[in-house]
Amino acid sequence: SHNILFYYIYPKLTIMTRKFFLYTTAFLSLSLLFAFSYKAANFSGTWNLDESASELGQFGARGAYSKVVIEQSDEAIKMTVSGSGFDGSNYEITETHLVGKESQNTGIMNSKKISTLNWDGEQSFKIDVKLMLEFQGQSLELTGNEKWEISNDGKTLTQYSSINTPQGEMSTKAVYKKG
Repeated sequence: SHNILFYYIYPKLTIMTRKFFLYTTAFLSLSLLFAFSYKAANFSGTWNLDESASELGQFGARGAYSKVVIEQSDEAIKMTVSGSGFDGSNYEITETHLVGKESQNTGIMNSKKISTLNWDGEQSFKIDVKLMLEFQGQSLELTGNEKWEISNDGKTLTQYSSINTPQGEMSTKAVYKKG
């Protein structure tokens, strides 16, 4: 059936229409090839904070996770994060971020965390975050984003985090080593 299309219709097309048809077909074929050949780096594993390589601002290590365990699939990234809170208590939280879809998790201090994860090239992904929490009798809604980037050798994971607070924007860079 496709031979009929080619032999009967193709010769009747003008030269310009033929060129357009050929270029469009080539472009679509290449687009499909690249879409199916894209493969993100593997972020899975256990990652430990390297405080000396990090830029954690005024809160130091309390402003970052001390350990991150990542399980990656094509549809989602599951992260179990742990550390010490601002009050000194230890926490461990598991979050699942669906790729390209809104996800809802429970965050630190029993907050409601709404996020969307998208790939940002082969070596990184971004998470847009909305955090809703109760603090000292007040409801707060914070927005921000995280960019997680893995090194070419797969041994270093860097989290660039930015959050908008009533006191202004806070940014950190947390570096993790695979271990």
